[in-house]
Amino acid sequence: MELKQWYTGLLIGLLALMHGVGAQTNPMLNKRWNTMNINKVATTFNNVGMLCDGNNQNFNLAKIPSFEYPQGSGRQYGTCVAVVVGAPADQDPAAVGGVNPENLPYLDGTMDEGPADFWNEEHFAPYPEFVTAKAIISTDPSTWPDPWPEYLPNYYIDNVWDNNRVENNALPLVPILRDSVTGWPGFGPNGKQLADQETFAVMYGWGGTDQLTENSQTRWLRTQLIMRGMAWQGSLYEDFIVWVFIIRNVSPAPIHDLRMGIHVDLGFLPEFIPGIDYDADRHYYEPSLQLAYGWDDDGFEENPLGGFLTADQIAWGGVVVLEMPGNPSTVATYDATHFWKGQTTNAGSGGQPEMYYTWNLLNLNDPEDSDGDGIDDDFDHNGVPDAQEGGPGYYLGDGADGLQILGSHAFDLAPGEMDTLIFATVFGTSREDLFTNAKRAITLYQNDWKVVTAPPAPTVEAFATDRKVVLVWNTVGEQAPDFEGYKIYRSLDHGQTWGTESFTDFSGGIHYVPLAQYDLVDGVKGNYKTLPEYAWFNLGNDQWVPIRSVVEGDTIKGLSIPGLTLHNFQDGDSVNVFIDQNVINGLEYWYYVAAYDSGNAIVGPLENTPATQPEEVNNTVKITPQLPVATQSLGKVRVVPNPYFVSEIWEQGLGDHMIQFTGLPRKATIRIFNAAGELIRVIEHNEDSSIARWDLKNRFNQLIAPGVYYYHVKSELGEITGKFIVVL
Repeated sequence: MELKQWYTGLLIGLLALMHGVGAQTNPMLNKRWNTMNINKVATTFNNVGMLCDGNNQNFNLAKIPSFEYPQGSGRQYGTCVAVVVGAPADQDPAAVGGVNPENLPYLDGTMDEGPADFWNEEHFAPYPEFVTAKAIISTDPSTWPDPWPEYLPNYYIDNVWDNNRVENNALPLVPILRDSVTGWPGFGPNGKQLADQETFAVMYGWGGTDQLTENSQTRWLRTQLIMRGMAWQGSLYEDFIVWVFIIRNVSPAPIHDLRMGIHVDLGFLPEFIPGIDYDADRHYYEPSLQLAYGWDDDGFEENPLGGFLTADQIAWGGVVVLEMPGNPSTVATYDATHFWKGQTTNAGSGGQPEMYYTWNLLNLNDPEDSDGDGIDDDFDHNGVPDAQEGGPGYYLGDGADGLQILGSHAFDLAPGEMDTLIFATVFGTSREDLFTNAKRAITLYQNDWKVVTAPPAPTVEAFATDRKVVLVWNTVGEQAPDFEGYKIYRSLDHGQTWGTESFTDFSGGIHYVPLAQYDLVDGVKGNYKTLPEYAWFNLGNDQWVPIRSVVEGDTIKGLSIPGLTLHNFQDGDSVNVFIDQNVINGLEYWYYVAAYDSGNAIVGPLENTPATQPEEVNNTVKITPQLPVATQSLGKVRVVPNPYFVSEIWEQGLGDHMIQFTGLPRKATIRIFNAAGELIRVIEHNEDSSIARWDLKNRFNQLIAPGVYYYHVKSELGEITGKFIVVL
């Protein structure tokens, strides 16, 4: 249980004793988290509508990843992305909960940004029948309810003090349809699962944790939210996650003039990352795409993994709206505001529900809205829309820690009626790449979620020996009618880059030159020519040279490699084999094998992207070549690399500093001395490996100084000494 939840639960218990109130349930104890991680965007999310958790720059409460892009980079861009639901004060009393003596507007939100105004609590709580050990996700059936509820709940809980569950039997039953193959309640027809990874949650509006005190003055709308997340693999879809929020009126009375909005709090980079001396960001709006986005203001930041980031390493990110509730189903308001500037004025981020509703969701009387149309566009306050002054999009000129709120048009909901909000959180390596990825999300939505894919990705296994890595993969992709070949990529930085050479396409996307490429001998070769925007894609040179063989038992016919025992192939399967002999013992290599096609006149050629979890069975593997465990002598003991340089490509930060002692027996004691003969560190090696690793820290956990060092290895096989050089 989180510390915050534990503290809240304790407070509730104490209050109950003080007031003589019987036992009660804090609905937020049912809050659950999980992680979406199927493509290049990784983020935590919960079952009460928060899509990341930077917790208002509080690292101790933040959850990682928080819109990390690319996944594994350590670069988090999410403080809080959530939704809000608001309505004017004059609602039917049966449609609202709590008290409203001052006749103020209603505003419920799914955000929790720590100690920041009324945002320090979610105003939606999970229905208990959808609560399991973690937030529900399609790729982990252990998180699914057992059994799944057949219908959406037709009740709300109005007061946690007496846990009064109010059934609305007049509402129609809404079945939860599930995919006939996977059993997952997908967003497609008849519950069909649409994406490679999906989430599902159902929640109800309530008063937030402020309601956990007697005589609470909070107020809320009796609404229900059904939340879905959808993420796809593939080069066209790997840079965004789609989110669906369906709002339903579960009260016995109509709710009029509702508004829904998206609360966007991204940072480039956020302050919640420890050790980061962040500076101002810039926030923009592109009306033609309904895209609220941002970037760093000067293209220079500290790297959370050590060192510094340049402009091309800092991502662009934002939210692109695909469908708003109401009519028209488009963005009605865009408000950009400095987080700390004027929280109680119409230029700031509202510090109370009624302020947020009026100034941020409706965006009324904003001095940065030049023409009163609800869209902020004048951040230098000269009365002229900034977009007319040059450059695409409207920008927030002084936007450190800025908020962006995208609001809908007004709409009504009768009891049981629903409406839908759909948007994508999208990222890119440049403004052009971000726009391209936003357009791809829009196209996917407009095409009813029909994905265009490369040939099926192969299953890959890897085997390592002395200075050699062997890749084996199946031929499943070759059954596709437009299959053209394979590309093999190698990474030395845990999948952050996939080659020593890279190039940028016409949209700003970064691509890598493969380690090897195998092309069908069919006359389709050279760069793709049909669509000019894909002219960068290399179709090969009509050379097909991987080793082709057949699985015999648990090995490969005609291939003798010590220790090669297959686990994911059947006897008689055809497989391809690639041997990489340009590797260094002791270093961890990642590989992925991409099948690619010949392209068409609509999207051009496509190839598989790397899987994000190389320890699972997919097209991506990680492997460390090494000598066999020494059994005769210590004559092959070496230090790798030697000399050691801090800027080695496989290192991302201070936590990655590492050298390896290779050629060891199973048991050995390694003593490391500086040039003065002082003992620096003792490493006890005791494992079934010929490699021992050292993080370049002394016995006081301090990083060592550059210079010459000596080592002494002692084992049952004898003793050996040597030296190595460290250049920091």
